Amino acid sequence: MPNGCDDQLPNRLARGGYSMRVRFQVQGLLLVLGILLSGIALAAKAPVLGEQLEYTLKFRGLVTGFVEMNIAKMTMAVEQEMGRVDENPAIVTDLHLTTEPYRKAEMIYPVRLHYRSWLDADKLHPLIAVKSLKTREEKEELLWFDHSQGEAYHYQSGELQAGSNSRPPKNLQGITALSDEQWENLLQAHQVSIGGIEALDYISFLHRLRSMPLKSGKQINFSTFNGKELNAYLVKVDQERLVRAGWNRPAFRVRMWEVDSESGRKGDDMVDLWLSDDNERLLLRFYAERAFGAMEGILETGRPTGGKDEGFSEATRSSLETYLGF
Repeated sequence: MPNGCDDQLPNRLARGGYSMRVRFQVQGLLLVLGILLSGIALAAKAPVLGEQLEYTLKFRGLVTGFVEMNIAKMTMAVEQEMGRVDENPAIVTDLHLTTEPYRKAEMIYPVRLHYRSWLDADKLHPLIAVKSLKTREEKEELLWFDHSQGEAYHYQSGELQAGSNSRPPKNLQGITALSDEQWENLLQAHQVSIGGIEALDYISFLHRLRSMPLKSGKQINFSTFNGKELNAYLVKVDQERLVRAGWNRPAFRVRMWEVDSESGRKGDDMVDLWLSDDNERLLLRFYAERAFGAMEGILETGRPTGGKDEGFSEATRSSLETYLGF
């Protein structure tokens, strides 16, 4: 399976206004990412302190000539020591994503993403999250879930918006370990009432999913706070064998759709996650296809080598059928 593209790609991108298109496609890719996993219900366990998982991210779209290309490495690690937010013991998870290992991805659009999330150790709901994104520009964001008041806040670096000059509570700076300069640049951008809604961020959703009993046919409803608004999702669980990139084992396939909050109608776009069907409940693979291209993530940690692959992924097969008439 090809996982690179020709050496003339940078020259081709320089023509025909590709650069702006690449930017929007990669931003869409990151958004899809902000968003990753027998009929007997299997219970899993809470996040494991010290767990570290590494993934390879692949992309297929116009800018890659509709062949799959490795674009980034992603590491998701649960810190060895428990943190604290006010009086709450918290599980701290770090997610790092970088295009640095892949020269062609770096030439097209270099990305450095660090996302750090504090999760209530008892209730498994989010407390704080800090996001640092560096592309052509740098941006810092902070999410604060004030469960006592039923409010979720989004702060970001940038220009002061009209009518808003609020900064995060000062006590959060010591928890997040942000520098004084970073802290002073954070200004409130959005505030959303979560009331009785159990709004999650994407890391807390993944931990929650890994810790709950799953069975084929199970449906789950949940909401996330993306920094601007609440998004509702419908999740359907099935069981199937994952045969991909060396993995060959039974798994839960978790399919997610965003749901319109007013009509209750689910959207056409979906994200698929494959979770191991044991009590580890590892996120083995995730996959999403959009108008700008398709992204796939494969767990490298513990991945069998030399195993038989199913061949082309859905992304490549779709391209062959659409553009080559296979």
